[in-house]
Amino acid sequence: MTMTSRILHRCVAAAVFAISAVQFFLTAQPTVSFWDPGELSAAAYMLQVPHPPGGPLFSLVGRFFYLLPIAGDPGFRMNLVSVASSAFSVLFVYLIAVRLIGRIRRGDPESPREASGTRIAAAIGALALSFCDTFWFNGVESNYFAAATLLFTAMLWLLLVWDEKADEPGSGRYLLLIAYLAGLSAGVHLMSVPTIFTVAMVVAFRRFVADDAACRKSGLLFLGHAALLLVVACVWWNGMTSTDVPSPEEFHAYDTKFVLVTGAISLLFMALFWKRIFLKDSFYTPVLAAGAALCITYPGVIKILPKIIHGLSGNDSTLGIAILAGFLAAVAYAAYASAKRSWALLHISLVALLFVILGFSTYTMIVARANVHPPMNENNPGNFSGLLTYLNREQYGDFPLFKRRWTPEADRQRTFTAYRSDFDFFLRYQMQHMFNRYVLFNFAGRGSRDQDADPDWSQLLGIPFAVGLFGLYWQFRRDWRMGAAFFMLFVIMGYLIAFYQNQQEPQPRERDYFYAGAYAVFALWIALGVRGLLDTAAAFLRGSKAQTAAYAAVLGVAVAFIPLRMFQANYATHDRSKNWLAWDYSYDMLQTCERDAILFTNGDNDTFPLWYIQDVEGVRRDVRVVNLSLVNTPWYIQQMKDRPYYPEAAAVPISIPDRRIPELEGLIPWEPQTVTIPVPPGAAGGAAFTDTAIFNPGTVGAAPVPDTGAGGGGKIQFLMRNTLQYGRTKAIRVQDLMVKNIIETNRWQRPVYFAITCPPDSRIGIDDYLRFCGLAWKLVPYKASRLSMGIDPDVVGANLFNEPADFSRTPRYGYKFRTTADTTVVLDENEVRMVSGLRSAFRALAIYEEDGQHDLQKSARVMERLEQVIPWKTVPMVFEEGYDFALLYYRLGRPDRVAMLTGMLEKEFRAETAGGPPANPYIYGQMIRLYELGGEYEAELALLQEIARTHPGDPSVKERIDTVQAILSRGGGSPAR
Repeated sequence: MTMTSRILHRCVAAAVFAISAVQFFLTAQPTVSFWDPGELSAAAYMLQVPHPPGGPLFSLVGRFFYLLPIAGDPGFRMNLVSVASSAFSVLFVYLIAVRLIGRIRRGDPESPREASGTRIAAAIGALALSFCDTFWFNGVESNYFAAATLLFTAMLWLLLVWDEKADEPGSGRYLLLIAYLAGLSAGVHLMSVPTIFTVAMVVAFRRFVADDAACRKSGLLFLGHAALLLVVACVWWNGMTSTDVPSPEEFHAYDTKFVLVTGAISLLFMALFWKRIFLKDSFYTPVLAAGAALCITYPGVIKILPKIIHGLSGNDSTLGIAILAGFLAAVAYAAYASAKRSWALLHISLVALLFVILGFSTYTMIVARANVHPPMNENNPGNFSGLLTYLNREQYGDFPLFKRRWTPEADRQRTFTAYRSDFDFFLRYQMQHMFNRYVLFNFAGRGSRDQDADPDWSQLLGIPFAVGLFGLYWQFRRDWRMGAAFFMLFVIMGYLIAFYQNQQEPQPRERDYFYAGAYAVFALWIALGVRGLLDTAAAFLRGSKAQTAAYAAVLGVAVAFIPLRMFQANYATHDRSKNWLAWDYSYDMLQTCERDAILFTNGDNDTFPLWYIQDVEGVRRDVRVVNLSLVNTPWYIQQMKDRPYYPEAAAVPISIPDRRIPELEGLIPWEPQTVTIPVPPGAAGGAAFTDTAIFNPGTVGAAPVPDTGAGGGGKIQFLMRNTLQYGRTKAIRVQDLMVKNIIETNRWQRPVYFAITCPPDSRIGIDDYLRFCGLAWKLVPYKASRLSMGIDPDVVGANLFNEPADFSRTPRYGYKFRTTADTTVVLDENEVRMVSGLRSAFRALAIYEEDGQHDLQKSARVMERLEQVIPWKTVPMVFEEGYDFALLYYRLGRPDRVAMLTGMLEKEFRAETAGGPPANPYIYGQMIRLYELGGEYEAELALLQEIARTHPGDPSVKERIDTVQAILSRGGGSPAR
């Protein structure tokens, strides 16, 4: 590389890094976000133990970022881990692309034009990664995948540096650094660990394979071998048409049979072609070496080594450390002995093993911190057995590897009913929907933020995708060995991860973030594709004066239609710089509760942000958050029962003896039965409120006045049904038992709430005794009266009408609406669902004033407040929600608002009724009702005639058509909106 080329290279690299860093910094979320970031941010702040298998290195780095002197919300500092990781990942992709192109063009003269073309092509590929949908999403919030991508790209770059210097003395240090990074990767996320496969494959190609022709021929055999196994598997899965849910014993037996059959076929195939396969120059040599290296790393070091140590030492930490020290000493001595005998390969392999273990040692932090018993201590992995359970993710249960449809969960039975066979499910859902669709999201276009949306090719015109495919072809044509290594890396980081996870339908969210490594590889192919197009144009116009112009044209079009267009398409939906919704929502939910409350939550989004603002920001630590998913596990039940970490909090009242808690697993037989809970005199829960508190709020914790006229004479009674049924066996979950036990043991001494996100079956049948308080339902010792309509108007009104400028760490009513009132913020589908919860509070209060109190003026004020803090046109709504509000506006005498909502709901109506029967069977009647209320008879007639064509013979439709036609004949036309 000439001096000019070196300067150009550094300048372009600096520009790529700067562009990416500024992009992520300026669009990063200013605080915590929904899903895992709340948990991970809280874990890093106090070095806690998050969900298995954890990320100790990520927490350590996050703790360092928390210490940075940066003003603003602490959560933003944690998000900077992803900002920095993503920017450096993009830089590494640029550096890798330059080296890959250099390998392909090795020996070709590098003129200034050629040097510029290579660097610009590499920059286009790198920025394509930076601006693509998933990578941008990962880069602006605290999550494992941005940091894992950094380790992934760093290892690939070190591999290519080694490849360039492999024949120089000391080149092995690059491989040792890769081994260390692989060990560290386990402390962030296992996503980057499979990079070891590609590293070992490239090393084996370089060191062992000399006969390229023999390698190519055996490579074709390998493709045939893989295709044969895939065909056998697909034929087998195609015969799996049963809709019966397999038991764990059945799917384990299936897995064993699958392994034996496919293993026998593989052995037979290899025996038939052993003369071509078992050669030093065979393609199988690097593949088998790569597989061995990966297996030694994972599961070898990460899962099997801890299991062996535990098997030998039990939970004796001293003995376990001694066994580990002995093992390391033996490996170190073997490395020393192999060096003395000049066994270079064995020597570097053993030293690399030591470096992997050294990197993996970050997990000692998990054990150490578990013994401190922080607020978040998932699985309590304070000894070897606990660590083994943690690493094996036993909390999430067992699942098969080869049986494609297996889930027993009631809400996932679509997995069995919507697909003809396991093969149909594997192909259409697990491969197409859960991976191919994500690749197209990133490089062809994503039109909708809704879950399960299809790609939108009009967004990017498929140009990045097409150029990437051409890059794959160009790499194979010019450098087939490296092309094979990177293609297998793409398959592993994409298709094999999707296969291994064996996800069932539906998923709670899109899972595109799992495949960040595959997107990075595809971005490299985009860089190679642009470089390949330049070479193709140069070859076509060789000797022509138009060659330079063609170069400029190719680069100009590539820049315009790849990074620039991707930035333009994704900026609005990925700019989260003003998005405070997760912080505000969790704050609002906690402030819904009275002092010392017990708050039952359902899943990630109503739990993790709450943990964050309690642990990091110190808000409402007196509230005990009980997650209904986690309370199915003994370790979590014990932690809830034990003395809490914070002095201002109290233990959750649980009467189950400690010795019985470990037995609380699985399903509990249960027949539907009436449950009686005594209500002692003076029990908390009821209160006499004046409606003026909407505008003059009181304070949380005001002394309640019990409604002694209700409650069944000192008790409440409800029917507690079974929540699960297998055949004739009826059962409840551990969480159902724990809700019952906590309520009974509490004896009305502390307020108990259920987050509005908790599904009905989690409330064990006590709905009649729940009072709506905004973002949570409060358990009260009496049934709701018709006048109260099940709402606490004082609390709801105080929360909705009194937005604080600051925030309070102690009880104080008043919700924050910073994000929902900002018309420039784009919310995703999950965030819109959360906002619907806030809207439901306004609707409940407005209906209470309108129907329960007959005060239309106050009801109208509630609706005015709603429009002020959650504008209709900025936060989308589902049809049923908008329909309810339209009816309310009609009763309030606001035809203008009815017309506005009708216009908005028409789009939702067309979307829901296109392409098949709608999920809401009443939607046609509701749309007709909206037209009728607004006097839009022409639109109503058109819809009625459309229904009459699709449902002929319905007398009610014909009758209504006649009525509307009569109205129109009398001059009753539709008013202007």
